[in-house]
Amino acid sequence: MQRNPTPPRAAGRSWGRVALFAAAVAVVVWAAGHASAVGASWSRAGHLIAGLGWRWVLLLTVVWFLGLWVHTVVLTASLPGLTHRRALTLNLSGSAVSNVLPLGGLAGTTLNLGMIRGWGHSNLEFARFVIVSKATDLVAKLTMPFVAVAVLLLWGAAPQGRGEWWLAGAAATAAAGLLVVAALLGRAAPLLHLVAAAERVRHRIGRRARVPRTPWTASVTDLLDGTDRLVRRRWPQLSWGMAAYWLLQGALLWYCCVAVGLHLPVPVVFAALVAERALTLLAITPGGAGLVEAGTIGVLITLGVEPTPALAAVLLFRAFVFAAEIPVGGLATGLWLASRRTSRRAA
Repeated sequence: MQRNPTPPRAAGRSWGRVALFAAAVAVVVWAAGHASAVGASWSRAGHLIAGLGWRWVLLLTVVWFLGLWVHTVVLTASLPGLTHRRALTLNLSGSAVSNVLPLGGLAGTTLNLGMIRGWGHSNLEFARFVIVSKATDLVAKLTMPFVAVAVLLLWGAAPQGRGEWWLAGAAATAAAGLLVVAALLGRAAPLLHLVAAAERVRHRIGRRARVPRTPWTASVTDLLDGTDRLVRRRWPQLSWGMAAYWLLQGALLWYCCVAVGLHLPVPVVFAALVAERALTLLAITPGGAGLVEAGTIGVLITLGVEPTPALAAVLLFRAFVFAAEIPVGGLATGLWLASRRTSRRAA
């Protein structure tokens, strides 16, 4: 019996993912070597982290968990009828899968779909939940760089000769974030114009490579259908929930800095947090591991922070917001599966 050959499009997509992952690994290796070249000591950073007492570990754990709990405000606002406990389970379970698999966001979303459907919600409700919650997170990650650069310039902490370039780049990302906000509020025409232009360029390139046409504009229109009514009703919860989550994430990073003996001005800590959050959009490696740490450490060193404590602080912070979510999320997934089996037996 002959096996069906792999379709060229699927094979090309697989090779593309492998190439992206290889490129990301190469960047991580280069960044690690560059950090050592500028004076960062991995062994000393490890000693700084290992030397933390149990009080520091307890404090950091409490702040980390409070941030996760506050983030459930955004999730419950994105899906009417969702409880905070179930929202926390969704967040941890999806993060655990995404942080293990390369480009694992789709796998985490698929797991969350199974949970949502098991709790009695429809596929349409889940689609709107994903759009609103992810878009709210995306808007924050796109707009905060402009705020961070502006604060650094006003504080006088921005590198000399680069402030204007940083501000221009941050303004471009903020403009993209505002387009997403307008689309969520029912004014999607500007965003759809950009999507249509990108679709035309994609079609011209794909026609030469004989790649099937993808109806991006129609897909985006379908996804945004009905989300504006939800966002208009729930925008206060979405706004303050995301703001409080960022505040607690900033507190966690600040405590991580203090724990390793690094006392930084608030604008510098804020800039590092914004860089870390924005770099998570590049989730080529699992959870952006390697790329996020390298970029965040690079921002701190550029802002004049001592390399070794900066390395230790970022590694400690990522140990909570990335590594700790894997076992905790796995436990949450296991409890959900056990409760699901129990419910089936009872039924």
